[in-house]
Amino acid sequence: MARTGKKDTELNILFIQHRYHSNLYGWFEGLQGNQANVQLIVYRPDDKDIEGLPKSTFLEPSKLSKKLMNKRKRTRGDGVDSFSPFYFPSIRNLYEFFRTCKPDVIVIRPVFTRFGYLLLALSLLLRVKVVFHSRIAIYRHFDPLKLIAFKSFMTLLGAYWISPCRGDESRYKLSSKRLIYMPFTIRSNQNERDYFNGNRVNILCVAKYFENKNPKLMLDAFLELLKTETGIKLTIVGTGDDNGPYFNEMLAKVRDSQAEEYVDILINQPQQQMERLYIGHDIFVLPTNHDPASFTVLEAMSYGLATLTTDVDGSAGYITDGFNGFIIPKGNLRELVSKLKELIQNKNRIVSQGQNSLKLTRKNHGPIEVTANFLNRILG
Repeated sequence: MARTGKKDTELNILFIQHRYHSNLYGWFEGLQGNQANVQLIVYRPDDKDIEGLPKSTFLEPSKLSKKLMNKRKRTRGDGVDSFSPFYFPSIRNLYEFFRTCKPDVIVIRPVFTRFGYLLLALSLLLRVKVVFHSRIAIYRHFDPLKLIAFKSFMTLLGAYWISPCRGDESRYKLSSKRLIYMPFTIRSNQNERDYFNGNRVNILCVAKYFENKNPKLMLDAFLELLKTETGIKLTIVGTGDDNGPYFNEMLAKVRDSQAEEYVDILINQPQQQMERLYIGHDIFVLPTNHDPASFTVLEAMSYGLATLTTDVDGSAGYITDGFNGFIIPKGNLRELVSKLKELIQNKNRIVSQGQNSLKLTRKNHGPIEVTANFLNRILG
């Protein structure tokens, strides 16, 4: 797809992210396919080396930043160290980086940090187009006064705000042309796939072993299903502490329920194993209590799984309820059991929903198409 804006020279786009997440791969691939040069600065050193994609750059924190980070250490609360909101490089180093990479567009996430403010100031000084990136719902209700302030501020800056979270487009109109819905992207290479390996319905749950991601709900639902259903198996896979209480409580529950034959609980699997897991399963469930925008939902769709998540997942907008999966109220065990039972008792529906997931992935999440729309919006 053609894009407007620079025609004869390559567009330089600089992303700022707290880490090099896999949800960026599709965006970077699409932007490069649209003749844009992509670079990435991260808040913490990152050694990811993805073929065909840019490596990340880490700028050493300034002396003041180091003092603040050492004084105010922070974790996310789920056993994983988070980026520090007190990280920022020296102005001189950041300026030199800008002079070297010469960005035309900068995409800033997170927005409201010291580094975010520094990037905004330098971008305005050097006349770099600013795009803010967060996980807000694009189609939603906005307080009228806040919306006026937002529109005025964004127009003054000539900036845009992107999010991979659709919101409820059936209820709300787009409140500002400065808001851009930019869904996660992924290539779907699945044309045909087998279902029901081992002559059973295979359910996959991918969720960190932590309360917010709530994999225990999926385990409870499956143990309930075992009371009435046969020919089913569950695999739960996630990251976490293999000596942590949450993970060990789940192992104990499986053992006490004598369900080892029907449940596999895996932890900290290498990324290359995930493709095998997706292909080998029929239904995907993310029972999260809180997730600004999960990427695993789209990954599961791209492999042709009937896909279920909760109504607090920002990626729930990727699912058409009843067409390629279901959206479940968070924490609702009864509803989760009901929807899974509905699928298990109608295997043809699992296949049709899985194939619909592939169709929606190709239609709505193509890297070239999504990023071309983004470029046309900010450069047009």
